[in-house]
Amino acid sequence: MKLTVLDTERTNNFNDADIQGKMAALWQHNMLAVKKASHEGLTVACVYYKYESNYQGDYSVALCKEDSNNGVFDTNKNSWKEYPVDSNDKLGVIHTWQKIWSDEEEHKIDRVYTFDFEQYLPNGAISILVAIG
Repeated sequence: MKLTVLDTERTNNFNDADIQGKMAALWQHNMLAVKKASHEGLTVACVYYKYESNYQGDYSVALCKEDSNNGVFDTNKNSWKEYPVDSNDKLGVIHTWQKIWSDEEEHKIDRVYTFDFEQYLPNGAISILVAIG
């Protein structure tokens, strides 16, 4: 699957006081494009890339949509570990990222930090895919 960028931000999980505002703005400013993509049966993704170091450093985040012709992120270029998100949990995405960080700290996964993404399928299912070595 290839993904094309709708909008992007730079942030940090631990020292950016405005991280929630930045993430919310990405979605709010692109809501029409997101709804259109979902209506067309396309996957929407939140892609994390340009990592300064690891999950504790700065990184860029891009709101994207599936685009097999013009996508700049190609998911076929990496191996992935998929983490399903509990859609009944309001904080499911955050809790899943915390699980990923824990797995990394416990050496259960070997992340390569090319890019990772939250995958929002048209049927409402959400999962997080992290690039692994």
